[in-house]
Amino acid sequence: MRRTATLALLGLVPALASADTITLNNGRVIEADRAWYEGTQLMYEKNGGIFGLPRSLVRKLDQKAPPEPASDPDVLKARERLVAGDSVAATRLLLVAIGRDPRSVPALQTLAEAYLALGDPGRARDTAAKAIRLDERNALSRALLGDAMAALGDRAGAEAEYRRSLQLHPDTEIERKLAEVAPPPARPARGAQFRLRYDGGINEPLGIAVLQMLTEAYGEYAKRLAFTPDEPVTVVLQTETAFQEGGAPEWAAGVNDGTIRIPVRGMDRPTQPLITVLRHELAHSFIAARTGGNCPTWLQEGVAQWLEGGDPAREDGRVAAAARQRRVIPLVSLEAPFQTLAEADAALAYAESLSAVAFIVRTRGEAAVVRLLSALADRLPSEEAIPVALALSYPELQKAWEGDLATVAGRGRNGRK
Repeated sequence: MRRTATLALLGLVPALASADTITLNNGRVIEADRAWYEGTQLMYEKNGGIFGLPRSLVRKLDQKAPPEPASDPDVLKARERLVAGDSVAATRLLLVAIGRDPRSVPALQTLAEAYLALGDPGRARDTAAKAIRLDERNALSRALLGDAMAALGDRAGAEAEYRRSLQLHPDTEIERKLAEVAPPPARPARGAQFRLRYDGGINEPLGIAVLQMLTEAYGEYAKRLAFTPDEPVTVVLQTETAFQEGGAPEWAAGVNDGTIRIPVRGMDRPTQPLITVLRHELAHSFIAARTGGNCPTWLQEGVAQWLEGGDPAREDGRVAAAARQRRVIPLVSLEAPFQTLAEADAALAYAESLSAVAFIVRTRGEAAVVRLLSALADRLPSEEAIPVALALSYPELQKAWEGDLATVAGRGRNGRK
């Protein structure tokens, strides 16, 4: 067994048995290994990373005391010997400790790890099973039994124990092990990219033209986002409802739940406004499929406007003016749908969304958007996904973006594309 696995064992016992719970003002709950306040920031550690949030966003922090570490001196010495790579000496010490206390879960867990390090998965399995009989809800014991079964070639048994461990305590390392032993999900054969439906009468020439345009955009988005949806995108042409060219605010394109619904009554070909809306909605379908809905609204709308061909300079003037007047809506406040905002605030929210995404692309490259969507697809909350993808905390992104806005007036349109 690798030395890193031993180090994980030594540090995992208190972490698995306790966690600090952070409840944000918007109702989101973050389970952290530990959390603490530093001035105006709440700092927390999770999965080996340290993150920060403005204290003003936190409703409450529930801190749980960690359990007492193993007090048996032989168990403590055995852990030291495992770290040093001396599994034989560790095993001798642990057998003595278990002889004194056969019901010591820490000793049994450490002995299972020692047997794995010695290349004896059979004894590791039996020892981990004893620990589980003493405490069926111990995530570490379940993970060690999974390790032993994996080493014995029992992939199904290992998968079951890793899943039980994760149900008791989330852990990215166990998720990685589970992915190694679990069979890959069956993927449907790649077929049609779209399903075309009509709400009203059938307009086949328009439907064919729409699909041709969407197919080109599909290939473009697949390349730029390094992703394609597993299922065909459903497109519903509403032939009994008129498309409002200029009849609605520019930002008021339809709500998209993965299905594209477009009113087209009286149209015989895709006009440029219709093409813009179709590209925008297809972007939403890609984002919904990529993140499973785990995406803040400002990022959804910003990426959709960026991919549709939105000119960032078109909106930065409005956002820069709001920044000068200190009216910029913080991005963290734009995670929920914009429908609840007043019309003027919604217009600014859409403009900010495009501006923020354009800033990310300009300063970090298009790959940063891909990384951010990938992190959200891994179910990370946005306050963790942003540092992972951008190497900036949420507040740091806000500050850097607003600082860039302050230069817009002097820069004009120079450097914009």
